[in-house]
Amino acid sequence: MTAELDADQRAFRDSCGKLAAGLAGHWQLGRGPLEVAPPQPSAADWSRMADAGWFGLHLREENGGSGADTVYAGLLVTELGRHAVPAPVLGTLLATEQLQAHGAAPGLLSSIADGTVRVAPLLRPDLTGFADGTDGPNALAWDSAGADFAVSVHDGAAHLLAGPAGGIDLTRTVRTPLAGPPASHQRADCRPLSNDERDRLTAFALAMLTADLLGTMEAAHAAAVDYARTRRQFGAPIGSFPAIQDLAADGLVLIEAARSATWYTTWATDSLSPADALRAARVAKAFVSRAAVEVCEAAVQIFGGIGFTWEFPAHVWLRRAHASRRVFGDENHHESVLAAQAFEVR
Repeated sequence: MTAELDADQRAFRDSCGKLAAGLAGHWQLGRGPLEVAPPQPSAADWSRMADAGWFGLHLREENGGSGADTVYAGLLVTELGRHAVPAPVLGTLLATEQLQAHGAAPGLLSSIADGTVRVAPLLRPDLTGFADGTDGPNALAWDSAGADFAVSVHDGAAHLLAGPAGGIDLTRTVRTPLAGPPASHQRADCRPLSNDERDRLTAFALAMLTADLLGTMEAAHAAAVDYARTRRQFGAPIGSFPAIQDLAADGLVLIEAARSATWYTTWATDSLSPADALRAARVAKAFVSRAAVEVCEAAVQIFGGIGFTWEFPAHVWLRRAHASRRVFGDENHHESVLAAQAFEVR
């Protein structure tokens, strides 16, 4: 059996890539740890993304979205990772999916989809999953640049956000909810999730982080290979050196495997049972988390001395890979869960 994208999926991927490339050009990255500008998307850029249907891509039509499946969401997120877009599209997708799963009002979801409201997901302090109501003021709003608030689905409260809290990823903003009363102008009428709904939601989140890692490692590898073709030392392109060829070939093998894992888990999120979908997502997230960091580190080695400078973007890909590796659990976390399930460890 051959698994590949159909014509519509390829066209959607290409259109997302063009817009992502255009948006990425509006940011200055790789100039230092505190010199990412602008700090949040402009109103014009946000409107372009909303008009493209990105924020409501995975929302059902009755909630103001287009009802696209998770494969399409994964293709979008892969392009965002490929171009290291700092716009919080992934954070918005995760927040809206969580709100939709918890039965939030269609009016709020429609406002997010059309770009009127900007919302961020509220995660645990270690960013390994959605905040569960026990984290209190320690919860963090992830990928929250420009967000108006973060919604706690456990009490329906919309919490205003403080300034950026810093972090390793220059393309993602982490903020803390402000202490005190929540924002009164926005509330979500949320309900608890069943176990199946929780598994499906977690599978979606893991699939999206896996797609982000795939795009990031693809970009780092492609740039390193292009550099190896043109950079000359000792009278020859460095790409002719066996050591460089080995790094590039190993990276390509990992990328192909990561792509297969990503496409499978985005398909599985909608097509398999919730438990099987979550298991597939854990396997994919564990493998791609490790592979992405390895590929991005190899890219830094291929670039050589310039790869270690602030001005060059190699560190941006590596930082993004390390951060997305940790969000919703790294390979150690998911391998432990899978091993416990396989051997029925209690």
